[in-house]
Amino acid sequence: MTKKQITTLLFASLLISVIASALTFSGTVWYMKNHRQFNLDEMLTTFSFQTEEAPSDQPVFHSLDKLVLSVKGSRQTHFVMLELAIATYQPERIKNIDNYMPVVRNALLKLFSNKTYEELQNQPTIDALQEEVKQTLLTAFADTHIARDIDDVLLTKYVIQ
Repeated sequence: MTKKQITTLLFASLLISVIASALTFSGTVWYMKNHRQFNLDEMLTTFSFQTEEAPSDQPVFHSLDKLVLSVKGSRQTHFVMLELAIATYQPERIKNIDNYMPVVRNALLKLFSNKTYEELQNQPTIDALQEEVKQTLLTAFADTHIARDIDDVLLTKYVIQ
Protein backbone atom coordinates (compact mmCIF):
# COMPACT_ATOMS: atom_id res chain seq x y z
CA MET A 1 0.00 0.00 0.00
CA THR A 2 1.10 3.48 -0.72
CA LYS A 3 1.29 6.33 1.74
CA LYS A 4 -1.69 8.02 0.06
CA GLN A 5 -3.86 4.89 0.44
CA ILE A 6 -2.89 4.50 4.11
CA THR A 7 -3.75 8.14 4.79
CA THR A 8 -7.11 7.77 3.00
CA LEU A 9 -7.86 4.57 4.95
CA LEU A 10 -6.92 6.23 8.25
CA PHE A 11 -9.09 9.27 7.46
CA ALA A 12 -12.07 7.04 6.47
CA SER A 13 -11.71 5.01 9.70
CA LEU A 14 -11.61 8.19 11.79
CA LEU A 15 -14.67 9.59 10.00
CA ILE A 16 -16.64 6.36 10.50
CA SER A 17 -15.67 6.32 14.17
CA VAL A 18 -16.87 9.91 14.71
CA ILE A 19 -20.18 9.21 12.92
CA ALA A 20 -20.76 6.02 14.94
CA SER A 21 -20.05 7.88 18.21
CA ALA A 22 -22.44 10.70 17.28
CA LEU A 23 -25.18 8.22 16.38
CA THR A 24 -24.67 6.30 19.63
CA PHE A 25 -24.88 9.50 21.68
CA SER A 26 -27.98 10.70 19.80
CA GLY A 27 -29.68 7.32 20.24
CA THR A 28 -28.94 7.31 23.97
CA VAL A 29 -30.37 10.83 24.44
CA TRP A 30 -33.50 9.91 22.44
CA TYR A 31 -33.99 6.73 24.49
CA MET A 32 -33.64 8.55 27.82
CA LYS A 33 -36.08 11.28 26.81
CA ASN A 34 -38.72 8.79 25.65
CA HIS A 35 -38.67 6.39 28.58
CA ARG A 36 -40.04 7.43 31.99
CA GLN A 37 -37.62 5.42 34.09
CA PHE A 38 -34.75 7.62 32.85
CA ASN A 39 -35.02 11.33 33.52
CA LEU A 40 -32.38 13.03 31.37
CA ASP A 41 -32.60 16.36 33.19
CA GLU A 42 -32.11 14.62 36.53
CA MET A 43 -29.16 12.62 35.20
CA LEU A 44 -27.50 15.69 33.75
CA THR A 45 -27.84 17.62 37.01
CA THR A 46 -26.56 14.61 38.94
CA PHE A 47 -23.43 14.41 36.81
CA SER A 48 -22.87 18.14 36.51
CA PHE A 49 -20.22 19.87 38.52
CA GLN A 50 -22.60 22.48 39.86
CA THR A 51 -22.69 22.93 43.59
CA GLU A 52 -25.88 21.55 45.06
CA GLU A 53 -27.76 23.33 47.80
CA ALA A 54 -26.90 21.90 51.18
CA PRO A 55 -29.68 20.17 53.08
CA SER A 56 -31.49 22.24 55.67
CA ASP A 57 -30.68 21.59 59.34
CA GLN A 58 -34.37 21.64 60.22
CA PRO A 59 -37.15 20.00 58.24
CA VAL A 60 -39.28 22.22 56.05
CA PHE A 61 -42.99 21.43 55.80
CA HIS A 62 -44.97 21.84 52.61
CA SER A 63 -48.75 21.61 52.87
CA LEU A 64 -50.63 19.87 50.10
CA ASP A 65 -54.16 20.60 48.92
CA LYS A 66 -57.05 19.33 51.05
CA LEU A 67 -58.47 15.97 49.96
CA VAL A 68 -62.03 14.75 50.41
CA LEU A 69 -62.54 11.03 49.78
CA SER A 70 -65.52 8.74 50.14
CA VAL A 71 -65.48 5.46 52.07
CA LYS A 72 -68.10 2.73 52.29
CA GLY A 73 -70.10 2.30 55.47
CA SER A 74 -72.47 -0.43 56.56
CA ARG A 75 -75.55 1.77 55.86
CA GLN A 76 -74.30 4.74 53.89
CA THR A 77 -71.30 6.35 52.23
CA HIS A 78 -69.07 8.44 54.47
CA PHE A 79 -66.44 11.05 53.73
CA VAL A 80 -62.88 11.47 54.90
CA MET A 81 -61.22 14.86 54.78
CA LEU A 82 -57.41 14.86 54.88
CA GLU A 83 -54.86 17.59 54.96
CA LEU A 84 -51.28 16.48 54.45
CA ALA A 85 -47.88 18.07 54.88
CA ILE A 86 -44.63 16.81 53.40
CA ALA A 87 -41.52 17.12 55.58
CA THR A 88 -38.23 17.50 53.75
CA TYR A 89 -34.67 18.61 54.32
CA GLN A 90 -34.38 19.52 50.61
CA PRO A 91 -37.09 22.17 50.06
CA GLU A 92 -35.70 23.34 46.72
CA ARG A 93 -35.96 19.86 45.25
CA ILE A 94 -39.68 19.40 46.00
CA LYS A 95 -40.85 22.91 45.16
CA ASN A 96 -42.83 21.46 42.21
CA ILE A 97 -44.65 18.80 44.24
CA ASP A 98 -47.94 20.68 43.81
CA ASN A 99 -47.81 19.73 40.13
CA TYR A 100 -48.08 16.10 41.26
CA MET A 101 -51.39 16.51 43.15
CA PRO A 102 -53.23 14.26 40.66
CA VAL A 103 -50.73 11.50 41.57
CA VAL A 104 -51.37 12.12 45.29
CA ARG A 105 -55.15 12.13 44.82
CA ASN A 106 -55.06 8.95 42.75
CA ALA A 107 -52.85 7.07 45.22
CA LEU A 108 -54.98 8.06 48.23
CA LEU A 109 -58.21 7.31 46.37
CA LYS A 110 -56.92 3.78 45.75
CA LEU A 111 -55.86 3.41 49.38
CA PHE A 112 -59.17 4.57 50.87
CA SER A 113 -61.32 2.68 48.34
CA ASN A 114 -60.22 -0.50 50.14
CA LYS A 115 -61.22 0.82 53.56
CA THR A 116 -64.58 1.01 55.30
CA TYR A 117 -65.94 3.59 57.69
CA GLU A 118 -65.97 1.07 60.53
CA GLU A 119 -62.35 0.12 59.85
CA LEU A 120 -61.28 3.77 59.98
CA GLN A 121 -63.29 4.40 63.15
CA ASN A 122 -61.60 1.43 64.83
CA GLN A 123 -58.10 2.37 63.64
CA PRO A 124 -55.89 1.72 66.69
CA THR A 125 -53.68 4.77 66.21
CA ILE A 126 -53.40 7.69 63.88
CA ASP A 127 -49.71 6.78 63.55
CA ALA A 128 -50.58 3.53 61.74
CA LEU A 129 -52.78 5.36 59.24
CA GLN A 130 -50.14 8.06 58.81
CA GLU A 131 -47.49 5.43 58.06
CA GLU A 132 -49.83 3.75 55.56
CA VAL A 133 -50.43 7.09 53.80
CA LYS A 134 -46.68 7.77 53.76
CA GLN A 135 -45.87 4.38 52.20
CA THR A 136 -48.66 4.87 49.64
CA LEU A 137 -47.26 8.25 48.58
CA LEU A 138 -43.66 7.02 48.46
CA THR A 139 -44.80 4.17 46.23
CA ALA A 140 -46.74 6.60 44.02
CA PHE A 141 -43.69 8.87 43.70
CA ALA A 142 -41.25 5.96 43.17
CA ASP A 143 -40.80 6.77 39.47
CA THR A 144 -40.08 10.45 40.12
CA HIS A 145 -37.13 12.33 41.56
CA ILE A 146 -39.37 13.61 44.37
CA ALA A 147 -39.54 10.30 46.27
CA ARG A 148 -35.98 10.55 47.56
CA ASP A 149 -36.60 14.03 49.00
CA ILE A 150 -39.72 13.17 51.04
CA ASP A 151 -38.56 12.55 54.59
CA ASP A 152 -41.99 12.25 56.18
CA VAL A 153 -45.70 12.62 55.45
CA LEU A 154 -47.82 14.14 58.20
CA LEU A 155 -51.59 14.13 58.59
CA THR A 156 -52.35 17.67 59.70
CA LYS A 157 -56.11 17.24 59.63
CA TYR A 158 -58.17 14.05 59.60
CA VAL A 159 -61.96 14.16 59.73
CA ILE A 160 -64.37 11.24 59.17
CA GLN A 161 -68.02 12.11 58.61
